[in-house]
This record gives sequence, structure tokens and C-alpha cells, in this order.
Amino acid sequence: MADPDSSSPVLELCREFVRIPSFSGQEGELAAAVATRMGAMGFSVESDSTGGVLGLRKGRGPGPTVILDAHMDTVPVPDPAAWRHDPFGAEIGQGRLWGRGSADTKGSLAAMLCAAAALEDFPGTLIVSASVCEEDLTGAALALVLERHPADLVLVGEPTCLRLGTAQKGRAGLLVEATGRGAHTSRPELGDNAIYKMLEAVSRLRALPLPADPELGPGVCELIEIDSEPRPSPGMVPHLCRARLALRLLPGETAQTVLDRTRRALDGLEGVSVRLMESRRRCHSGLDLAMPEFVPAWKNQDAALEARLLGALGTTPFAAPFTTNASAAAARGIPAFLLGPGAIEQAHAVDEWIALDQLEAAPRAYTQVLGAFLGR
Repeated sequence: MADPDSSSPVLELCREFVRIPSFSGQEGELAAAVATRMGAMGFSVESDSTGGVLGLRKGRGPGPTVILDAHMDTVPVPDPAAWRHDPFGAEIGQGRLWGRGSADTKGSLAAMLCAAAALEDFPGTLIVSASVCEEDLTGAALALVLERHPADLVLVGEPTCLRLGTAQKGRAGLLVEATGRGAHTSRPELGDNAIYKMLEAVSRLRALPLPADPELGPGVCELIEIDSEPRPSPGMVPHLCRARLALRLLPGETAQTVLDRTRRALDGLEGVSVRLMESRRRCHSGLDLAMPEFVPAWKNQDAALEARLLGALGTTPFAAPFTTNASAAAARGIPAFLLGPGAIEQAHAVDEWIALDQLEAAPRAYTQVLGAFLGR
């Protein structure tokens, strides 16, 4: 396909956003740019304690509140030399816009702003939320937004190839610790090697049956990190070993059920314990934000609303194998859906890109969903 006119509003916005680095906790420059753009587009602009930015539009009269949320933060670029395209160049070519965050999720944010600014004659309130720290504190910032602005519908911009996301896996981070007793490696029988305990623990956890779901597929329990103390240690039996596991969860699983299942698998192993990790981040606003590493899975429970939105879009439903800010809404019983341009395969990738045809089509997709929900 030919590359579209670079002056189109959604493409212009997305390129501006991609050119501004906004790693988690460092979104300040982008937040200022988004606030300026929101004001110029006719939104009332608010900022919150996390440094997120909200653009509000009031409709013709009373009605529902709809929040469209897309996160400003991106994962880092650990090896810029591995990129063929400048991570912050917002280059256009091959029918794509290249750059970190283009798919995850600056394309969604640009399209949401264009759609919400152009919508006419609607009841209620539209809020575009440009949130922070989603990559490592998923849902935490949007949860604070929802405390200030209770919503009747939340649309979360994530790369779904413009299909409506109606279900999502959750995530948990577990820390397994094995304690032993140090000794000189010339006399290991005098010690109690914590690594050997951890090897048995990991073996049991890998053998543990996991639940499955017909839409979302099987759960996941993956070992992602292991270390021991003392470190470095040229001649000591380790007295401590830690392992970190990443879990992908299914609807109905809670922090307690996950911990109970894991502890049962480790029953009888002396000196081995498990707990949820905690994530924390200092926001660019200075706020210290923290949360347990547990993001619940969810499925939409309003079949009639789902059918109406799918009909407006003319697409099939999408079940997300990843976690998103939508968990913050679903946990509060608020109808939540995912929708955004781009493919999840591009998220976090070297030479991240978003297809220009999807980016150009995204404002209309959001308008169709808003119209179907608001009865326009």
C-alpha cells in the first residue's frame, strides 16, 4: 500500500508521541505534550497524582461516563544499535510507522484523542486517560483514575488489530525462597545447600497441572530468574536461593488460590517458602506507586453489550493472552473492553511498528464503539 499523507491528524499525533521517549517513570515530557494537544483539541485537561493526563468532554446532557485509556509509558530500548530504524525517529516506510511505543500504545492514544474530539451530539462524559507506569504496575494508575471518575464503560487501547478484546489473562509474580546452611565447599556435608532444595521446588512447580480456558488457553507458570547467596562465592555452600516465577492466570484465579496451589505443591520441603512479589515505581510526578504483582484475569459478563459493540465494529472477539489496565475496571464490575491498532507481536520488539492503515482506521473504530454504547 502507498504510505498515507503524513499530515493526517492521527498520524501526526502518533509521530509526535513516538518521538518523545517515555519509559516507565519518565513520562513527564510526553505528558506535557499530551496535555497541550488535549487543550488545543477542545478537552478540559486534568492531571493526577501519578502524572497521568485526563482530557474531558461533556456531552449535551446527563448520561454515562466513558473512559478511553491508553498508557504513555513504554518498555526501554536496551540495545539501540540492534534497531534498523531510530527508536524515536517515527519513520514512515513500507506502510508502517516505526518506533518504540508506536503499537504499544501511542497509536491507540492518538486515535482515541482524534475520535473523542470529533464526536458530536452525545450524552454524558467522555474521558481520555493517558496513564503512566502500565508496563510494570499494570492497572495501578487507572485504578486511581476510576476512584475520581467512576465509569460506565472503559475502553483500553492495546494492540488488538482493531478487534474487540472481550477477555484477558491475568498475571502474577511469585518469589520462592529456599534457606539452608552455609559451609566450606571442601566439606559440603556440614552445610545444607539451598540450591538443591530449589531444584526440587522448581521440579515440582513445573509438574504442577495448570487450569485451562476454552477462549484464553492454558495458564502459564514460567521460571524467569534464579540466584543464590553468598554471591560471588568461590568456596561456600549457598545458604539462600531465590527463584522468581511469572504466571499467566485465568478468570476466577485469585492471589490466594494461586498461593494455595503453589504451597501445596511444595508441601514437605523444609525451608522453602513462597509469596507474591511487590512492584513499586516512583512516578515522574514524584509519587511512589506500589502494588502486589497480581493482576486478575477477566471476561466480559455483559453478553448483550458485547454483541452490540461487535456488531458496530463488524469484527470477531479477541481474547488477550497478556495483561492490561482493563483489569482495574473489570475488578470493580465496570464493563471493560480492549481495542486498538497494531499487533501484540510488535509490542516490546526491536524495530517496533504499527501498520498505517490500522492507525488511520482506528479513530473510526473508536467512534463506532462509542456510538453503539451511547445510542447514537
